[in-house]
Amino acid sequence: MSSRASADSAAWPWLVGLVLLGLSLSPMLRPLGYDSFPFSSFPMFAHGRKDAVFTVHRAVAVLPDGAQVTLPPRALGSDEVLQADVTLRHAVRRGKKATAALCKAIARRVAADPAHAEAVAVELLTERHDALRYFAGDPTPLSPPKRQARCKLPR
Repeated sequence: MSSRASADSAAWPWLVGLVLLGLSLSPMLRPLGYDSFPFSSFPMFAHGRKDAVFTVHRAVAVLPDGAQVTLPPRALGSDEVLQADVTLRHAVRRGKKATAALCKAIARRVAADPAHAEAVAVELLTERHDALRYFAGDPTPLSPPKRQARCKLPR
Protein backbone atom coordinates (compact mmCIF):
# COMPACT_ATOMS: atom_id res chain seq x y z
CA MET A 1 0.00 0.00 0.00
CA SER A 2 1.38 3.41 -0.92
CA SER A 3 1.96 6.13 1.64
CA ARG A 4 -0.67 8.28 -0.13
CA ALA A 5 -3.34 5.56 0.24
CA SER A 6 -2.34 5.06 3.87
CA ALA A 7 -2.70 8.81 4.59
CA ASP A 8 -6.14 8.88 2.90
CA SER A 9 -7.41 5.94 4.94
CA ALA A 10 -6.12 7.54 8.17
CA ALA A 11 -7.90 10.82 7.34
CA TRP A 12 -11.38 9.28 7.03
CA PRO A 13 -11.93 8.64 10.76
CA TRP A 14 -10.85 12.21 11.52
CA LEU A 15 -13.13 13.63 8.84
CA VAL A 16 -16.12 11.59 10.02
CA GLY A 17 -15.39 12.59 13.61
CA LEU A 18 -15.26 16.31 12.72
CA VAL A 19 -18.53 16.09 10.75
CA LEU A 20 -20.28 14.37 13.68
CA LEU A 21 -18.88 16.92 16.13
CA GLY A 22 -20.13 19.75 13.91
CA LEU A 23 -23.59 18.20 13.66
CA SER A 24 -23.72 17.72 17.44
CA LEU A 25 -22.82 21.35 18.06
CA SER A 26 -25.08 22.76 15.32
CA PRO A 27 -28.11 23.33 17.64
CA MET A 28 -26.05 26.06 19.38
CA LEU A 29 -26.08 28.05 16.14
CA ARG A 30 -29.85 27.92 15.64
CA PRO A 31 -32.37 30.47 16.96
CA LEU A 32 -33.61 30.01 20.53
CA GLY A 33 -36.64 27.74 20.63
CA TYR A 34 -35.83 25.99 17.35
CA ASP A 35 -36.24 22.28 17.79
CA SER A 36 -35.74 19.50 15.28
CA PHE A 37 -35.05 15.80 15.37
CA PRO A 38 -32.38 14.48 15.75
CA PHE A 39 -30.42 17.63 16.63
CA SER A 40 -32.44 19.28 19.37
CA SER A 41 -31.64 22.34 21.44
CA PHE A 42 -33.92 20.87 24.15
CA PRO A 43 -35.97 24.07 24.54
CA MET A 44 -37.97 22.55 27.40
CA PHE A 45 -34.79 22.71 29.49
CA ALA A 46 -33.02 25.66 27.89
CA HIS A 47 -35.37 28.44 29.01
CA GLY A 48 -35.52 29.93 32.47
CA ARG A 49 -38.55 29.58 34.71
CA LYS A 50 -39.92 32.37 36.85
CA ASP A 51 -39.68 30.03 39.86
CA ALA A 52 -39.02 26.42 40.78
CA VAL A 53 -42.37 25.76 42.48
CA PHE A 54 -44.21 22.54 41.68
CA THR A 55 -47.43 20.98 42.95
CA VAL A 56 -47.69 17.41 44.23
CA HIS A 57 -50.86 15.48 45.00
CA ARG A 58 -50.50 12.65 47.52
CA ALA A 59 -52.69 9.96 49.00
CA VAL A 60 -51.82 9.15 52.60
CA ALA A 61 -52.99 6.67 55.20
CA VAL A 62 -53.65 8.30 58.56
CA LEU A 63 -52.63 6.32 61.64
CA PRO A 64 -54.40 6.52 65.04
CA ASP A 65 -51.77 8.97 66.36
CA GLY A 66 -52.29 11.29 63.35
CA ALA A 67 -49.08 10.27 61.59
CA GLN A 68 -49.32 10.00 57.82
CA VAL A 69 -47.91 7.27 55.58
CA THR A 70 -47.72 7.98 51.85
CA LEU A 71 -49.61 5.29 49.98
CA PRO A 72 -48.07 3.38 47.07
CA PRO A 73 -49.54 3.64 43.55
CA ARG A 74 -51.38 0.31 43.92
CA ALA A 75 -53.62 1.93 46.55
CA LEU A 76 -54.82 4.21 43.76
CA GLY A 77 -55.53 1.27 41.49
CA SER A 78 -52.30 1.13 39.49
CA ASP A 79 -48.78 -0.20 39.76
CA GLU A 80 -47.53 2.74 37.70
CA VAL A 81 -46.46 5.91 39.51
CA LEU A 82 -47.42 8.24 36.66
CA GLN A 83 -50.86 6.66 36.22
CA ALA A 84 -51.51 7.04 39.94
CA ASP A 85 -50.42 10.68 39.73
CA VAL A 86 -52.76 11.34 36.81
CA THR A 87 -55.62 9.67 38.70
CA LEU A 88 -55.06 12.01 41.65
CA ARG A 89 -54.66 15.13 39.49
CA HIS A 90 -57.82 14.40 37.51
CA ALA A 91 -59.86 13.86 40.66
CA VAL A 92 -58.60 17.11 42.21
CA ARG A 93 -59.31 19.00 38.99
CA ARG A 94 -62.88 17.64 38.85
CA GLY A 95 -63.68 18.81 42.38
CA LYS A 96 -65.09 17.61 45.69
CA LYS A 97 -67.33 14.80 44.40
CA ALA A 98 -64.52 13.25 42.39
CA THR A 99 -61.99 13.50 45.22
CA ALA A 100 -64.51 12.02 47.69
CA ALA A 101 -65.21 9.10 45.34
CA LEU A 102 -61.50 8.46 44.79
CA CYS A 103 -60.84 8.71 48.54
CA LYS A 104 -63.49 6.05 49.24
CA ALA A 105 -62.07 3.75 46.55
CA ILE A 106 -58.58 4.15 48.01
CA ALA A 107 -59.91 3.57 51.54
CA ARG A 108 -61.46 0.23 50.45
CA ARG A 109 -58.10 -0.90 49.00
CA VAL A 110 -56.18 0.24 52.08
CA ALA A 111 -58.64 -1.53 54.42
CA ALA A 112 -58.05 -4.78 52.50
CA ASP A 113 -54.26 -4.43 52.64
CA PRO A 114 -52.66 -6.02 55.74
CA ALA A 115 -49.65 -3.71 55.31
CA HIS A 116 -51.88 -0.82 56.40
CA ALA A 117 -53.80 -2.58 59.18
CA GLU A 118 -53.23 0.32 61.59
CA ALA A 119 -54.64 2.99 59.27
CA VAL A 120 -57.88 4.67 60.34
CA ALA A 121 -58.42 7.07 57.44
CA VAL A 122 -57.21 8.17 54.01
CA GLU A 123 -56.50 11.74 52.99
CA LEU A 124 -55.84 13.24 49.58
CA LEU A 125 -53.43 16.16 49.93
CA THR A 126 -52.04 18.86 47.65
CA GLU A 127 -48.63 20.34 48.45
CA ARG A 128 -46.48 23.00 46.84
CA HIS A 129 -42.71 22.59 46.94
CA ASP A 130 -39.62 24.49 45.90
CA ALA A 131 -37.97 22.00 43.51
CA LEU A 132 -34.44 23.17 44.25
CA ARG A 133 -34.86 22.77 48.00
CA TYR A 134 -36.78 19.51 47.59
CA PHE A 135 -34.09 17.81 45.52
CA ALA A 136 -31.38 19.18 47.80
CA GLY A 137 -32.96 17.10 50.59
CA ASP A 138 -35.55 19.44 52.15
CA PRO A 139 -39.02 17.95 51.49
CA THR A 140 -40.81 20.63 53.56
CA PRO A 141 -43.77 22.10 51.62
CA LEU A 142 -43.87 25.87 51.04
CA SER A 143 -47.16 26.03 52.95
CA PRO A 144 -49.24 23.53 54.91
CA PRO A 145 -50.74 20.79 52.69
CA LYS A 146 -54.29 21.41 51.45
CA ARG A 147 -56.64 18.55 52.26
CA GLN A 148 -58.72 17.69 49.20
CA ALA A 149 -60.63 14.80 50.83
CA ARG A 150 -60.65 12.66 53.96
CA CYS A 151 -62.51 9.41 54.50
CA LYS A 152 -62.51 6.77 57.19
CA LEU A 153 -61.58 3.21 56.36
CA PRO A 154 -64.51 0.79 56.15
CA ARG A 155 -64.20 -1.89 58.82
